[in-house]
Amino acid sequence: MIIYEEELVVGSKVGFSKISWFMWLVAVTFFAFQFVLRLFPGLVMTDIMGKFHIDATSFGVLSAAYYLGYAGMQIPIGILLDRFSARTVVSFCAFTCTIGSLSFVYSDNWTLTLIGRFLIGAGSAAGLLGTVKTIRYAFPEKHFTGMMGLTFTFGLSGALYGGKPVSLLIQQVGWVSVSKLLAALSLAISIGLLLFFPREAAQTKQETQTSQEPSTHLIEDLKSIFSNRKIIWLAIAGALMVGPFESFADVWGVSYLVNVYGFNKPDASLVTSGIYMGMLIGGPVLPYIAEKFDIHYWVNAISGLLMAAIFGIVIFTEATFSRTSLLGLMIFVGILCSYQAVVFAMTCKLAPSRLAGLVTSVTNCINMCAGCLFHFAIGYVMDLNWTGATENGIKVYEPSSYITAISLIPMTLVLGFLGFIWLNKQNLLTASKAARTS
Repeated sequence: MIIYEEELVVGSKVGFSKISWFMWLVAVTFFAFQFVLRLFPGLVMTDIMGKFHIDATSFGVLSAAYYLGYAGMQIPIGILLDRFSARTVVSFCAFTCTIGSLSFVYSDNWTLTLIGRFLIGAGSAAGLLGTVKTIRYAFPEKHFTGMMGLTFTFGLSGALYGGKPVSLLIQQVGWVSVSKLLAALSLAISIGLLLFFPREAAQTKQETQTSQEPSTHLIEDLKSIFSNRKIIWLAIAGALMVGPFESFADVWGVSYLVNVYGFNKPDASLVTSGIYMGMLIGGPVLPYIAEKFDIHYWVNAISGLLMAAIFGIVIFTEATFSRTSLLGLMIFVGILCSYQAVVFAMTCKLAPSRLAGLVTSVTNCINMCAGCLFHFAIGYVMDLNWTGATENGIKVYEPSSYITAISLIPMTLVLGFLGFIWLNKQNLLTASKAARTS
């Protein structure tokens, strides 16, 4: 039985409503849960390497498979969300995560496991996109930036539960049992979306006709987005700065802290989760500052520079940090990582509102492609610096291998900082020319 079968017209026509908030809450629940799935391999890195007898490069490929699926499905899911009900699309994607999660439990074949991880990434792609679509549909446009910040705040709470709490649960019941639990929760979310998410209705006749346009219009829409240099360069600059949360917080940070700082896994998970704690704070704060003072480019640039400085101090100096000190630094890094909400808001405003889902898809696709490259590159650099040590047939990596590999993060952060400085300069030049012309 479907609880909300009636079609609803919400958003700009009635402003905020209980149904609007309920729709957002249901969508953001899946967005939060997909972070738990995303962080899981980093908590069981040694278990996975032991089960499949793989090295760091192969583990990097496994981690990258998630991002490949996530990035690859951004545009297709954006298209589906612009043409079909968010309830149907997101529910199917949650079920895809269920299938992918089971591959870790019931398959001893490495290729099938890679496919499973790819499916988890592909399904998770609907987490943010489905929520963005819901916001554009259910809330007035003037509140879009604020709701994006709130979405990041609530959604990223899933990353907190995916850190130390899941790590402790793994210690108690084992990683295989936790994999089964995650699959069951994915299935429950899939069914819950079908039962409780209201059916959407087209707001206007024009929007209904737009959703039924032939595929040639899709090609034109994609061309219009990819030909918009501001959108693409903004996405690329933002992608250069995803290292702290898409590589360090998601996968490699736990092993780095265990091997370099000697932390146990729960404590290492807590420290890396600090990045997501910070994003809970920064999610609403950075977009507000950027919007209030109209300093979007500078917010992004300064965030990149400060993150590079923090990682540079942690990696390249001989300073020793306690767990509490590192947690504080990672929380601050997380606040700065919320620049992503500003980037999404900037790119969405550069295109017509009807293309919000597609623009968000393209932006997120570029970001996640960068995450894919980060994971492979870090694993590859670790293997290049492997000293030859093994334990029970599994490669053992020295702290120096982790340090060299993780040093890729501050290097690309500096590039992102320079990118936003350049984009700000170009924006000022364009505005100046426009003023002279008028």
